[in-house]
Amino acid sequence: MKVKLSNIKISYIASGLPQQIINISDYEKYFNEKEVKRIKKSTGVESVHVADESMCTSDYGMILAKHLMQQSGLTGDDFDGIVFISQTPDYRVPATSVILQDRLGLPQSAVAFDINYGCSGYVYGLYQAALLVSSGSCRRVLVFTGDTQLRMIHKQDRGNRMVLGDGFAVTVVERGEQTMCFNIHSDGSGYQYIFMEAGGWRLPKSVETAQPVMDKNGHPRWPEYTYMDGLEIMNFALSKVPSMVKETLEYAEWKLDDVGTFAMHQANQLILEFLAKRIGVSLDRMPIELKHMGNTVSASVPLMLSKTHKELAERNGLSKVLICGFGVGLSWGALTADLSDTVIYDTWEL
Repeated sequence: MKVKLSNIKISYIASGLPQQIINISDYEKYFNEKEVKRIKKSTGVESVHVADESMCTSDYGMILAKHLMQQSGLTGDDFDGIVFISQTPDYRVPATSVILQDRLGLPQSAVAFDINYGCSGYVYGLYQAALLVSSGSCRRVLVFTGDTQLRMIHKQDRGNRMVLGDGFAVTVVERGEQTMCFNIHSDGSGYQYIFMEAGGWRLPKSVETAQPVMDKNGHPRWPEYTYMDGLEIMNFALSKVPSMVKETLEYAEWKLDDVGTFAMHQANQLILEFLAKRIGVSLDRMPIELKHMGNTVSASVPLMLSKTHKELAERNGLSKVLICGFGVGLSWGALTADLSDTVIYDTWEL
């Protein structure tokens, strides 16, 4: 699906990380020391942030939104839409976006959406917000992204626990003079490659689902926790993302050399380095910001931008930005945007 949406802009981006930090080296106490060092080297992750057990994703989103409003001078009345992208909502019912509408003081006429996506979620969230604004339905939309995802990972799942971290972001999409090009894909035949099998209506939790089972490679996985087939996901990313990037640039009538920044989902260092080679760009145009926060799924792109925006602005890297996400679903998408006038805040400690 490709579409151009006009009369919009991304006006603000704010990101935050929880205070608690886990150093990946600490896992050497529990897992094979050589394996821990190997994973650190290949992923580029040395530490991650972990959400406080008393806090939900919406709590962090509310803190971020209030910070942003305080800094920008906006209030709840200035928004008429909320899009909440997360795999860790407050409840199954009702939608968390509706709860945030009340907590943030948005008018009751505001429209509210929950979207259950992970690594591609930032693109999907911006697409939904852009649709609302471009159509004239809304003038300004608040987009939340993030997860308390480490609660979804089993303590013995060494691969995921040493890569994934908790992080959160708030982005404002409003009326403007830009045209943004979106290119979005999905392939449900690969749904089992990032998978929390038990806990829904198809397979409710039970005594049996609490027990580990072996995957096709003979490794244990836990049906009540998130499972990821790392090799399949890497193959998927390397086969689908480069061609999608090329398609998106052609659709936007941009050349590869026009793009100042390829703002990619921060999956891990190895995948990003391979993607840079296959797309044909240098790593200074595809920033990697994983070392001290890991893969923060739907919040990874805005967190990366918050960490690097000053450097990117100095070299005029924000006037033509390609944002790309890929992962759970399977799903992958990209969009083009001008962020040169976007207010991007430094990362806040939450």
